[in-house]
Amino acid sequence: MAVDEQPVTRAAARRPWFAAVAAVFPLGAVIAPWVVSRVISITVLLVSMRDPSRGSRFDQLVVHWDGAYYLDIARHGYGAVHPPGALQAKWPFFPGLPALIRVLSELGRDDVMIFVVNQLLFLVALAGVYCLARRHSSVRASALTVWAIALFPASFVFSMTYASSIFLAASVWAFVCVERHHDLLAGVLAASAAIVRPNGVVVTVALVVAVWAWRRAVLVALPTAMVLAGWLWYCYDRTGDALVFLTTKGQWEEITLWNLISLDGKLTAVPHLLLAAAAITAVVIQRKRMPASWLVYTGLYLLPSLVTGMVGLGRYANECFPPFIAAGQLLERVSVGVQRTALAVSAIGLAVFAYAIGHYQVVP
Repeated sequence: MAVDEQPVTRAAARRPWFAAVAAVFPLGAVIAPWVVSRVISITVLLVSMRDPSRGSRFDQLVVHWDGAYYLDIARHGYGAVHPPGALQAKWPFFPGLPALIRVLSELGRDDVMIFVVNQLLFLVALAGVYCLARRHSSVRASALTVWAIALFPASFVFSMTYASSIFLAASVWAFVCVERHHDLLAGVLAASAAIVRPNGVVVTVALVVAVWAWRRAVLVALPTAMVLAGWLWYCYDRTGDALVFLTTKGQWEEITLWNLISLDGKLTAVPHLLLAAAAITAVVIQRKRMPASWLVYTGLYLLPSLVTGMVGLGRYANECFPPFIAAGQLLERVSVGVQRTALAVSAIGLAVFAYAIGHYQVVP
C-alpha cells in the first residue's frame, strides 16, 4: 500500500500547477484563437510580400514599415536628429522595443528572436484579456472577447516588428494586477507600456483612476514617472531637447479627421478610422458595464489620434482591450450562428488587411 501512495501523492501535488496554467491559458478560449489568428496573419503576410530585392519573405516581414526603424535603433542607436538626405529621424520611436531586441540579439538572430517573442507575448496578452474579462463577464462572453481581439482585422500587427504585443500584454496585465491589489507590479507593467509607446502613459493615468486612493496611486504611478524621467534625460543629454521625440514626429505628414472631412487627406486613413469607430461604439454601448478607468483609458488612447494623426489608429484600437470585452458581452446576446458569422467576417477582414499591408504597402 505504501508503494502505491507515493505516485498518487506526487500526481496530486502537480494538479494545482496544471490547473493554474489551464485556467490562465484555456485551450478553447485562449490557445485556439491565438493559433488561428497567427496562422492567418503570418501566412497571408508572407504570401503578400513580393520584393525579392529586400531578401526573403521573412526578411521583408520583419523590416516592414516601422520594423526597419526598431531594428536599426537596436543595432546602431538613434543617430542624428536631422539625418542627411530624405532619411527620417529615429527619435519618435520609444526605446522599449529596441532595448528588448538588443537583449534578444545576445541569444540569437535578433529579427528571428523578436518575431518569436512577439507571438508569445501576444499569447500572454490574450490570456490577460481572458482573465480580466472573466472578472466582468460570463465564461462564454470572455471566450468571445478573446476571439474578437485575436481575429480583429488589425491583429496582423502582432506578428510584425512593432511594439503592439508588448503594449497589449503589459497594459492588460497591469489592469489585472490593480484589480487584485498588486499595485506595484501594476505600476511596473504600466511603465513597460509607457516606454514602448509615446502615448503609453495613458495606461498609468487610467490605473490611477482605477485605484483612486493616493497611496495606491503613488505605487501605480511611480515606476512610469521614473522610466519617463530617465528617457527624457537621455533625450536631453544626447540631443539638447528632452522632447525630441515630439519635435521630430511633428515633421511627419499626418492625416487628421479634419483632413478627411475637408478632402485634403489620403483615403488610406479611412480603414483606421472605421476600425477605431467600431471599437469606440462597442464601449459606448456597454459603457454602463465598463469601469470608469476603462472608459478613461479608451478615450485617452483612441480619441487624440483624430486630431494628431489617424494612421495607426486601427492597430491602436486592437491594442485597447475594453472594446473587445464590450464586444464579447454584445456577442453573447445573439445566437451562435450570428456569433460565428461575425467572427468569420472579422477573420476575412484580417486576411484582407494583412494582404493589403504586404502587397500594396498600406501603412498599418
